Amino acid sequence: MTFEIGIFSLGEVAQDPATGARPGSRQRLRDIIEQAEAAEHAGLTVMGVGENHGTDVVAASPVVLLSAIAGRTHLLRLTTAVSVLTAGDPVRLYEQIAMLDNISCGRAEVIVGRGASARVLRALGLEQEDHDALFEQKLLQLLQVLKATPGTFDDRIAGGAVELDLQPRPLQPELPVWVGSAGSLPSVVRAGVLGLPLALLRTHGPFAGSVPAVAAYRRALEESGRDVATPVSLNVPGFVARSAEQARELSYPYFAAGARSHGPVLADDPRWSREEYDRECAPEGSLVVGDVDEVVAKIVAQQQALGHDRLLLRMDAGGVPHHLACEAITLLGTEVAPRARAALG
Repeated sequence: MTFEIGIFSLGEVAQDPATGARPGSRQRLRDIIEQAEAAEHAGLTVMGVGENHGTDVVAASPVVLLSAIAGRTHLLRLTTAVSVLTAGDPVRLYEQIAMLDNISCGRAEVIVGRGASARVLRALGLEQEDHDALFEQKLLQLLQVLKATPGTFDDRIAGGAVELDLQPRPLQPELPVWVGSAGSLPSVVRAGVLGLPLALLRTHGPFAGSVPAVAAYRRALEESGRDVATPVSLNVPGFVARSAEQARELSYPYFAAGARSHGPVLADDPRWSREEYDRECAPEGSLVVGDVDEVVAKIVAQQQALGHDRLLLRMDAGGVPHHLACEAITLLGTEVAPRARAALG
């Protein structure tokens, strides 16, 4: 497959560390839609929206936001990034994604994951659950509903058979379901055994740290008789500017406040120092931050090490101002992406 480059957002609503301003929820939703439009105009191919809940985010329902984006774009693949399946209903998620696929004329995808913050799980009464077992049960049910002809399917959560003609069916014959993982061995192996594409989420550390996870995933595909060419996506924070110094100076206050935690800095996961941040932006780091030349080189190096097929960059981490995110998205699509694809053949 052609190497794909796109963006994703977690819909954060963060106070600007420079000005103290905090955008309203309505404005953040409009910003994300406009960033998707900028991505398509610049030639990027994928837009993702992640699910989260609480007062500091606006993407409680990624599919609703992706549906709005579908009405303003024509070519972008539209994916949740991720849908928290442990806290959701797989049948309802199927129905929503099927509707999005019809609305978007066959552009919908879903990345499912088990991760949700302790705060959210506690609010949903799931804090004491075996999250891994619950995720696997719900994933299997989602796959069963996707593959079944309308009629009877096995309710693995409540037990017993359920008869329901689920409409509309997806427009795509095989709607892509990716498994999102931070790289834990059980999760990548499960994705391989099921033959599902892997969306590898990485927030910090040397990107070479993901090599064992991808290798384990490929082994699981092969040993399970699955297609070893099943795609892998790398999802990381990123930012592009005209100079390397500018890219770091502009992004550091925002990324330091939220890129590592995928949200507001937690007590056990403090903000990066500038020295730490510069290491994350260095050639061996996971963050795709720099000028056009640096970002092209980082993308090529990561792909050659991991062999992934898709890269999604989180360009608005920590509340990067909207105009800066749009400028970075435009550079990514118009200058970085063509050069990176050419270098990768």
